[in-house]
Amino acid sequence: MYGTLAGNAAGSAYYLYFQFVGILLAFTFLRQERPLARLLIGSVAGSLLLIWLPVPAAFFLDFTLFSHMLALCLTVPMVLFSFCCLFRRRSFRGIPKSSGTERKGRRAFPLAFGLTMGLWLFLLYTHTLLPDGEGALWTGQCTYGDMNMHLGFITSLARQKTFPPDYSIMPGVRLSYPFLSDSVSSCLLLFGASLRYAYAFPMIFAMAQTLLSVYLLAETVLSSLGGHSRRAALPALVLFFLNGGLGFLYFTGRPGGYGFSDIFTGFYTTPTNLVEQNIRWVNVLADMLLPQRATMFGYAVLFPFLWLLYRAAFQNRTGLFALAGIFGGALPMIHTHSFLSACVVGGAWFYLWLYQRVVPSPGVPSPRHTSGHETPETRNPRTEARPSSWPFLRLKSTEPWISGTQAHPSSRHLPRRKTSAPWFLGTFTVFMCLVQVLHKSGKLSSPALMAIGAGLFAALFFSGLALLILYVKRQGWEPLLSCWGCWTACLLLPALPQLLFWTFGQVAEGGFVRGHFNWGNQGDFYPWFYLKNIGLPLFLIAGATRTCDRRRAPLFLPPLLLWWMGELVVFTPNTYDNNKLLYPAYLLLCIGASEYGADVYSRLSREACRMRSCFLRILVFLFLFFSTISGILTLGREAVSRYQLYGASQVKLAEYIEAYTAPNAVFLTGTRHNNEIASLTGRNIVCGSDSFLYFHGLDTTERKNHLQLMYEAPLEHMELYEKYNVSYVVVSSYERSQYAVAEENIRSLFPRVFSWGDMALYQVRQP
Repeated sequence: MYGTLAGNAAGSAYYLYFQFVGILLAFTFLRQERPLARLLIGSVAGSLLLIWLPVPAAFFLDFTLFSHMLALCLTVPMVLFSFCCLFRRRSFRGIPKSSGTERKGRRAFPLAFGLTMGLWLFLLYTHTLLPDGEGALWTGQCTYGDMNMHLGFITSLARQKTFPPDYSIMPGVRLSYPFLSDSVSSCLLLFGASLRYAYAFPMIFAMAQTLLSVYLLAETVLSSLGGHSRRAALPALVLFFLNGGLGFLYFTGRPGGYGFSDIFTGFYTTPTNLVEQNIRWVNVLADMLLPQRATMFGYAVLFPFLWLLYRAAFQNRTGLFALAGIFGGALPMIHTHSFLSACVVGGAWFYLWLYQRVVPSPGVPSPRHTSGHETPETRNPRTEARPSSWPFLRLKSTEPWISGTQAHPSSRHLPRRKTSAPWFLGTFTVFMCLVQVLHKSGKLSSPALMAIGAGLFAALFFSGLALLILYVKRQGWEPLLSCWGCWTACLLLPALPQLLFWTFGQVAEGGFVRGHFNWGNQGDFYPWFYLKNIGLPLFLIAGATRTCDRRRAPLFLPPLLLWWMGELVVFTPNTYDNNKLLYPAYLLLCIGASEYGADVYSRLSREACRMRSCFLRILVFLFLFFSTISGILTLGREAVSRYQLYGASQVKLAEYIEAYTAPNAVFLTGTRHNNEIASLTGRNIVCGSDSFLYFHGLDTTERKNHLQLMYEAPLEHMELYEKYNVSYVVVSSYERSQYAVAEENIRSLFPRVFSWGDMALYQVRQP
């Protein structure tokens, strides 16, 4: 549990080596991209190599150091090949130069990145098993629950080394929760790192990857739209990571309400997480990325995937289709919701890609009439598709122009056309209000909601099929297969085995997928629920939707589909988990909203005199302030929150168990969520907390009944000890409060091998 300094250093070296390999590969084979993009994609690629390369060997050799050293050996040919390519070129030719305008728009990002990472490091330090002088371990508010489950996955995989692993909190049941976000920390434990260090160290890189990818995606999309929108990348980050609605209005000290101090003293009484007032749109940093590791590592791959796919589909970088597919295919057992989001966004962008080629914009030549070669006047040296030295990236560009930075010259300065997007938004809102009324009256069952949810996707599927047929008639199959066909193959080849082996079985047994309306709403009128949860950015989103045209459609069609699916279908027993689908949609909407806000500000500032210009800046500041104050206050609450997660006696028991019991021992304990045996030692317990197991679709009724019988009547139910192969019995204040423990009988049956404070450990048999 505590590890050694040498173990921390060895684990860090192993982790950093894979980062080096990924970055080396990116700088070798992505010569067309600027260094920041290479650094990001290389870092994510290194993380995926570390996660996935040990897995094939682990199926045969278990999750051992030997499996990880084999994975390291597999990277040696990659490193040698990359060095050969770099030395053959003898330079980093092909690194694009940034224009002065673009460099000016990026000056504020290093400061924002530094401040965010500084806050992240502080939160990790205070929220990850922070020891005190008495031996207890402390955490913050948001990590008080979920961190215990992830600690159990990390320690059980590293200590028991069984692969594929079972639930340590329900032995005998295969672990089908996306556990690869935790295996990277288990790897560090194998090298002797401390549990605290192994838990936090990879999260630093995952947060940096998430932050960089959001900025890079926003900057890439906004730069392709031109004008003043490229300056809106940083505001998009602010709106996304400091998200918060109107929850701060509930803390004004009104009679019967909450005082301002309640934010910093209560348990989950924050402006972004106030269940009693139906505030459910939690802050991304405080309640999604920090406590939920699967979401954290999933978004760290999903957002670079979005950047790769956008560049490939809308900026003529067809060589990136394969890499985007590989990133997406790695996601199911890292974060299944992110994989689902990747599929929906990919399908929507494929639909738009076909539409752009089958239905050309008025006044712009159709792609099928172009010669397939660029002239010097139309070539963009920053984004032209040069041949790649990576064999599977050496794909011929099928179109010399597409929307984005590679847009056809005659379409660059076209005015925004009036579109039907506002009608879509209005129709969507009215339809959801109607569904809410019918659902409350009991006229819409779960299957009916499922059918409604599938209806829109069915309509898009058949219309997309018609577009596909028209495209193939005009262009043939070869251009399609060389880009989207390659993406689909690279996505499905790694994803299908994961889904078949782990995901589909648990989904079918747990009855995960079902119809449900409005994931988190607990009774509010549909528009009001989102107005008070999202707040002022909702007005910018509505305005951006009004100006949506063909070039901006990639920012709005995927969110429409994700929101439609998230409002009508749930994919786990916990309906609240659908917000993991909505946040990627919200990111795209924030980019569109920031572009619209920058455009409005630019037009108003041109028409304003000096005094009015100053007033306009004040209005912008007030808008951003009231858009983010709820998120800022929530992060402030996390910064000062402090709760004891494991008491000193729990830690002492965990130390004894780790030192003197076998890794495969089974312990009889209560079902508390902060179980020191499962979380800190990686040993199996008969049954864990429903806070975790129920929401994974597992029925614990029988095991909980047997737990009670084994504690309250051990003499009459010795066969249950045999059934669950119990090695030790734990008796503490937790068990005494949960059961009428027959301590005298337990003491007479089994010898006591450990005692500390109110804790006692009895040995049933030697495992």
